[in-house]
Amino acid sequence: MLGAYSLALGLGVVLAAPVLAARLLNTAQRPAALARVGLGPLALPPKAAAGGIWLHALSVGEFASALPLLTALRQRFPARPLAVSLGTAQGLAVARERLAGLGLEPFVRPLEVPWVLGRVLERLRPALALLVEGDIWPGWQMALGRRGVPRLLVNGRVSPRTFARYQRLAPLTRGLLAGFDQILAQTRTDQERLLAVGVPPQRVQVAGNLKFDSAPARLEAAARERLAAELGLAGRLVLVAGSTHPGEEEPCLQAYAALVVQHPGLALLLAPRQVERGPAVLRLARQRGLSAAALSSGPPPPGVQVVVLDVLGRLAGAYALARAAFVGGSLVAVGGHNLLEPAAQGVPVVFGPATHNFLEMAQGLEECGGGLRIAGGADLAAAWGRLLAEPAAARVMGAAASEFVASHRGAVQRAVSAAAALLEGGRV
Repeated sequence: MLGAYSLALGLGVVLAAPVLAARLLNTAQRPAALARVGLGPLALPPKAAAGGIWLHALSVGEFASALPLLTALRQRFPARPLAVSLGTAQGLAVARERLAGLGLEPFVRPLEVPWVLGRVLERLRPALALLVEGDIWPGWQMALGRRGVPRLLVNGRVSPRTFARYQRLAPLTRGLLAGFDQILAQTRTDQERLLAVGVPPQRVQVAGNLKFDSAPARLEAAARERLAAELGLAGRLVLVAGSTHPGEEEPCLQAYAALVVQHPGLALLLAPRQVERGPAVLRLARQRGLSAAALSSGPPPPGVQVVVLDVLGRLAGAYALARAAFVGGSLVAVGGHNLLEPAAQGVPVVFGPATHNFLEMAQGLEECGGGLRIAGGADLAAAWGRLLAEPAAARVMGAAASEFVASHRGAVQRAVSAAAALLEGGRV
């Protein structure tokens, strides 16, 4: 079965050659693109002693969630090697930077092409495979199962779209998820959806969201001042729109253009989800007659109205500069992004109607008074405008958001306990 599946996937890789060729022409994406089909040095992990823990996170968001877990695993199992893999070039770049202090060299987990499965596992020889959120592939599940490696899914999430797909392919879904010895779901809703597609009740439990534990510490005043100076925003009132997608920058810019008339000196820090979209976002701002600068081009000039944050790894801290924030992916059919980053900085969080990726998190922020849901982009100016006009109300809302984050931590320790149970040969 594994051989037939791997051969079919290999044929799929050949058919996808035009897409692969485009990525190979991109210098930044070339090494990761080669590694995804099992070619190049990034496709193989460093050789490790047997008995280690292999953690896989698809991209930047999943890796950021997993970073506190990696630290906790290193502390709990100091004698066991740790290996970390990613699935995207952006994820790999961030992981390399963040893991340097831990002495870990991440690699790109290849697709399940026939010539690479065994080579990767032979070099890793793991005692536990730990997957963060998703990126579940049948070939890897079967290959790990044949070697008797326990598998743990942490931060498990089932979006409405994924749930519908799981239901359509119920027999395949059951086989795919049956490979996990334990699944730690983020929320009760995720658990119920997993049970509905046939995961045995004893194998799935609610453990919370790693993102609560990975939310960055609140920046102290001195750190905020340094960051504001670096971004050309010292002493200014700031709005932050983070992780935006096409169709969301326009409402953000429209809202800002209306508000800057009432609040001279107001700045907008606009961070597209895909940093390579920076030039396009810059053009949108300038087409509205706004002065704009991209951080990737150097320090923004004093007084610039719109700063495009088109570099990786800076958004979470930058939220601390905001009077109010908007989190993207929520005005378009993406399902939202990490609402906890601004909340952890004590910043009021505004988001749109599409938050199915963070359903209970969004509901919790609304209920505690730390988050505000808007019906559409036309409502953003009013939401931001109220928080600009009423600083006391903004402080109360920001404090509620910060307390919401603090009260929901603990998922990392539950994941470490589950890993320990599987490594010791028991059940969670």
